[in-house]
Amino acid sequence: MSILNTIDRTVARTQRVSAGTRLDGLRSSGIDTADIDLAERRTSLLPRRNLNAFDVPSVKVGDVSFSAVTMQETVSLISLLVQKGNAPHHIVTGNLDHLYRLEHDEEFKAVYGSASLVLPDGMPVVWLSRLFRKTGDPVLPERVAGSDLLFELAKNSSISGIRLFLLGGAAGAADGTREVLEARYPGCVICGTYCPPRDVFDTQEEQARIRKIVRAANPDALLVAFGAPKQEKWILRNKALLGVPVLLGVGGSFEMASGMVKRAPKLFQMLGMEWAFRMLQDPGRLWHRYIGNDLPFLFRLLVRTFMEVR
Repeated sequence: MSILNTIDRTVARTQRVSAGTRLDGLRSSGIDTADIDLAERRTSLLPRRNLNAFDVPSVKVGDVSFSAVTMQETVSLISLLVQKGNAPHHIVTGNLDHLYRLEHDEEFKAVYGSASLVLPDGMPVVWLSRLFRKTGDPVLPERVAGSDLLFELAKNSSISGIRLFLLGGAAGAADGTREVLEARYPGCVICGTYCPPRDVFDTQEEQARIRKIVRAANPDALLVAFGAPKQEKWILRNKALLGVPVLLGVGGSFEMASGMVKRAPKLFQMLGMEWAFRMLQDPGRLWHRYIGNDLPFLFRLLVRTFMEVR
């Protein structure tokens, strides 16, 4: 049986038993945690990334262990974490820029080290997992981009009733995203949106207000769009204070979903050139990041990957 079938079966059984409430643990619903045996995956010999009740296969790129899961498996795992509900989990979506930042930022590194899922957001990460590998070596199955995951979670919400909260983004982006998602997936539950004012964001009063708004909405999954690494650090500092089962950083996804910013065409995405399309739209802000930092880092990482797999 595949990971996806096993997870979906477990989620369905959990939902029937809990009648939509969060569980203190899978055993409280009569489900043995051994029933979620991810060793049935074809990559069962991969290293594991622990999610408390079960393990997820992982593949190392640079110094980061990425979760070897597909988009569908990711959505099912998030559903299971929501149903389990005994502790908050955070998820990160890693790309080349994140790998570069992780070399210089210890707090950002701590976010990655404690994440329940580390998703390969960029195609270069997926390609690096496959480059110079021998036949049969573990690789990442596909890209799991946060901007796509946003839509997949809304689609899942329209079926399962999982409650989503959209936090951050440019003024109006979260509300615009809500309209798009509710129109595309009737029945999806967007239980709230909030865009903190940038000029007072770092004040104690505003931080307390954000927490109060989120707690009052009682979401199952909190999608945070403050940009990296700000959003990831905020999640790590606040996740124990919010009562939300799953927290996820989604960067500029609200601007793209709402139509404020045009997303790269599919061809650019497939070629791993989405970063270039974004840079052309905002060269003043992104030129140094992508050309000055990320491309030289990619070259060093290519050399390192080649040396490690020889």
